[in-house]
Amino acid sequence: MADTKTASPDTSTDVALAVRNLLPQLRGQARTGVGLMGGALGASLAIAVLILSSDNRDAETWKFAIIAVGVGVVLAIVARNWTVRSQESLVMPVLANAVGLSYQKDAKAFLRALPARLLPKGIKTGEDLVSGGLGAHQVQMAEVKVETGGKNSRTLFAGLVARFPNRTAMPAFFVAREDKTRPGIFFGGDLSTDGLYQQNTVTGGGGARYGVWTSWSTHEEPPALAAVVQAVTRIEDQLGRGTQLYAATSNGEETHVALTHSRNLFRVGGMFPNESDLFEDVRAAMQDLSVPLTLAKALIDAEEIARTKA
Repeated sequence: MADTKTASPDTSTDVALAVRNLLPQLRGQARTGVGLMGGALGASLAIAVLILSSDNRDAETWKFAIIAVGVGVVLAIVARNWTVRSQESLVMPVLANAVGLSYQKDAKAFLRALPARLLPKGIKTGEDLVSGGLGAHQVQMAEVKVETGGKNSRTLFAGLVARFPNRTAMPAFFVAREDKTRPGIFFGGDLSTDGLYQQNTVTGGGGARYGVWTSWSTHEEPPALAAVVQAVTRIEDQLGRGTQLYAATSNGEETHVALTHSRNLFRVGGMFPNESDLFEDVRAAMQDLSVPLTLAKALIDAEEIARTKA
């Protein structure tokens, strides 16, 4: 299995050669995208001009003309997003394979299997599913967003969610940022702790406070729990700035970890791809791919601690 630190590709690596060989296809997709964008904008402007050329130019006429232009802009944005997603679907499997991982754009099945307690209730979307192994251990990770939906939709969570099946029995727990479980004046917290009992509060690597919750209130805490909680609440020490633990939960057989992230990951390509810009994207994506491996290594260490203390 590759080390968690991935090297930036240069002109001599197999990764660089594979990506360079994809350039004609990436540029072909970009040309198609530019054509679709131009067609959408051109058609909408033509329709707007046609509407405004009528003799009866009143408020309703201007309204329909503006709507026509707006539809063209929306279609152009859709065409651009389709282009970038198509480019990512070409490049990312090559990069993931270079570090022993697999990649697929669609993460719907992963999203459906997440424990309900891990993320806020809302409209969930997911993409960029990365899967792989570190020795005998497996890890899956995807980008996930949760929004309230509706006209004034707001983002409740945006970041990474990882699934780690345990090979050693672990204590069941729920760890969440203290401000996400604290009830508000009119509403409950973003994350539900119904049926759970708070054991204590710990400070994470970035200074955030986390509540540690379990399903019991009377019997003694398992010796392994403190070490496991420390591993997940200090994961940002290993992942670097811009990444922070949001919540983690374990049923004893598998652990799920949700991390907020300051930017979208795995962004490769664009409407006018050149080799220099593409390799800047590749270097960033290769660094992004170290996240699931680093996370898996931290959870393996926590699992080993649990095994020795159990």
